[in-house]
Amino acid sequence: MLDKEKPDIASIVTPPNFHFPMTLAALSRGIHVICEKPFALNVEEARQMKAAADHTNVVAMIDFEFRFLPARAYATDLIRRGFVGEVRMADFLVHFGIRSKSEDVAWDWWSDDTQGGGILGAYGSHIVDTLRLLMGPPRRLVGDHVTFVKERSGQSVTSDDSYQLLMEFQSGSRAVVQLTQAAGVTDAKFGIYGTGGQLIIPSIYGTELLGGKRGDKSVGLIEIPAEYRLAAEALPLQPPFRALLSRFIEAIDNNLPSPSPNFEDAVASQVILDAARVSAKKSEWIELPT
Repeated sequence: MLDKEKPDIASIVTPPNFHFPMTLAALSRGIHVICEKPFALNVEEARQMKAAADHTNVVAMIDFEFRFLPARAYATDLIRRGFVGEVRMADFLVHFGIRSKSEDVAWDWWSDDTQGGGILGAYGSHIVDTLRLLMGPPRRLVGDHVTFVKERSGQSVTSDDSYQLLMEFQSGSRAVVQLTQAAGVTDAKFGIYGTGGQLIIPSIYGTELLGGKRGDKSVGLIEIPAEYRLAAEALPLQPPFRALLSRFIEAIDNNLPSPSPNFEDAVASQVILDAARVSAKKSEWIELPT
């Protein structure tokens, strides 16, 4: 298909086990690539994908569209301007019940770790990207994951449906992450806490932002400026994806380097995910490369 149709862009939206060969196939033909997450099955694949992109005159990005959600984008800028002071703690807690019972969802690639299934890769990739963006390079982590629902459609589930992470960053700050699709109803909270204040995003889709300064001794709703807002669409992740896609197209049209989130960001995320899996197996802290 690539040879016959000669597309300008390949959007890789398959199960993760196909990302590596499909991305390399597109890059070898000089085709621009936007790849879904989780980026690869492991960091070895991820680094090869980045190396292929680096040696090709194309734009290559990963779909970390959560970066462009209004509250998250504005919070990122506020933190960089010093709103919370020195960042010391963060928490990212998400509890969804959409896969709580065997009959809720049929067995598919999500249930199979050999195909890259599981909540750590699917949602965890977004979360570790956000934390790395806001808190800098991580130094070490300890993590664990679990499969509460062990069978779907009469087949064994080998991927995780819940996980926890404790991360320490090179700055000395720390973050706690807990995410599940097998408990609760629909609850999400992302908080960043520093020496001078705090910011809280009280929903997964980032439409509201709460915050306060330590001196004010109160927390209230923070208005998100118009330049961070996105047009409403039928699906909540369509607007941030369009924002990412606009950056992708602009780079292609103007022959610019691959903008962030690019394959460098994808490799950094994959390093953290791989370390989390190693930590779960060894039940110990894992040091991350500097």
